[in-house]
Amino acid sequence: MKRNIYIQNTPLKEALQIYFSRLEQLGFFHLPTEEIPVENCLHRVTATAVHAQRSVPHYLASAMDGIAVSSTDTREASETNPVLLMAGQQYVEVDTGDPVPDPFDAVIMIEDVNFTDGYAKIIKSAAPWQHVRPVGEDLVSQDMILPSMTRIGPYELAALLNGGVTMVNVIKAPKVVIIPTGTELVPVGTQCLEAGQITDTNSHMLAALA
Repeated sequence: MKRNIYIQNTPLKEALQIYFSRLEQLGFFHLPTEEIPVENCLHRVTATAVHAQRSVPHYLASAMDGIAVSSTDTREASETNPVLLMAGQQYVEVDTGDPVPDPFDAVIMIEDVNFTDGYAKIIKSAAPWQHVRPVGEDLVSQDMILPSMTRIGPYELAALLNGGVTMVNVIKAPKVVIIPTGTELVPVGTQCLEAGQITDTNSHMLAALA
């Protein structure tokens, strides 16, 4: 039998020109895209940059469990000079993530507060905006969350949802065809291999990698 020779020596520069010219003909550099729900975009690749649709947080948020206070009301507090704050007027109880309402501008951790008869007793002054998350601390509206051509993992998916993004433009998933060659290859599961026969495991490995 005549043996087929598929390899021929081509100068590198010429080979690259042929290669990229063929990719251009196939539209490789103009990949088709599609818009899909963010919930379904895990492991997909962004086609364009994605920007936040809202700030996160979008309000002044407590970063601790405790009480929201006006920092000026706590200015004189110390261990030797405790300050009593009246419930509803000089403080409100907040949990982590709760909004910090006007006119309060600071949060004191619950561990640093003693409650007694409708008052909160504190022994340390609070700095303005302590334990308060400002608007946009994580994301500012229209901030870029992801650039184009970025693989979307679990953390990226959560960031998109957090930024109010519900649909994302991604590269269409490619179709992969694996064509094993060689007369010595036999399908997986073939029993009683003859001398010279090899189980086609590479196709399955490549499919899994793809």
